[in-house]
Amino acid sequence: MKKTTVLRNLLKNPGLLVVPNIFDSLTARCAEAVGFKAVFMSGLAIRSAIFGVPDIGLATATEAVNIMRYISNSVNIPLIVDADDGYGNALAAYQLTQAIIGLGVAGLFIDDQTNPSYCPGILGPMPKVVSRNVFFGKICAVLEARNKLDKDFVVVARIDAGNSLGDEEVLARAKACVKLGADVILPMPILPTSKYFGKRNKETIKQLYKAIGAPIWGGGPFEFTAKDYEEVGAKMMVSGGPLEACEKAALAYLQEFYDTGVIPTVVPPEGPSWDYYKKLKGLDFWAKLEKKYVLE
Repeated sequence: MKKTTVLRNLLKNPGLLVVPNIFDSLTARCAEAVGFKAVFMSGLAIRSAIFGVPDIGLATATEAVNIMRYISNSVNIPLIVDADDGYGNALAAYQLTQAIIGLGVAGLFIDDQTNPSYCPGILGPMPKVVSRNVFFGKICAVLEARNKLDKDFVVVARIDAGNSLGDEEVLARAKACVKLGADVILPMPILPTSKYFGKRNKETIKQLYKAIGAPIWGGGPFEFTAKDYEEVGAKMMVSGGPLEACEKAALAYLQEFYDTGVIPTVVPPEGPSWDYYKKLKGLDFWAKLEKKYVLE
């Protein structure tokens, strides 16, 4: 079964789909190994871990697509990706969607920020957003590419407009995107620097989600648990991701090596066994393939 079909079926199932935020093939395989049914590639995470830059629009579409290819090929579960603002106008969003579908990726989100898109709160008090018509044009272009190549591909409309224009604008954009054919709506959290901060709580979020009338990707507040999202009717929840945990472990390892001159234990006593690491890297699969086909 195609990964796009798998993801679409997961979204049709009762309850909340919990998806971890990953940044490379290894973290994706770790998520698959522990039992997650899908993974999400964060634009912020790949910029930090792969490109070594902040999420302020520095990576190109080509660079992001290359990372998507590696991750998609490394796991058997669906991959959803951060496609930012489509890396340009509606034509760029159309071309990008074609490329992403060709990789075997199961879904993407497109946001309503101005180009270049960036992580909210990094460069200023709140992200700037495009007009409704510009955003709707991008969503339509993405949907046309989807319908041409793979109708099961999942399209998420991410809406950042709440920070500058309020939840009425979020609702208007969301309902229009649903009418156009978007599968899931992601209303982004309100930043502390926004004049609308503090006006969302569990009850108002619940009202907003119900008014949209479509599957919702739970968009904050960040302290919400899976149970909280289920209670407010969200269909999908994405975690913050293992990036910070990996950074902490790497710093501790390297600091110990630097301070002592002794190579730390590669597999710590509290960590998984070496056999488990081999499983994560797929060594058994490649060993069997080698035995079967490498004849000399």
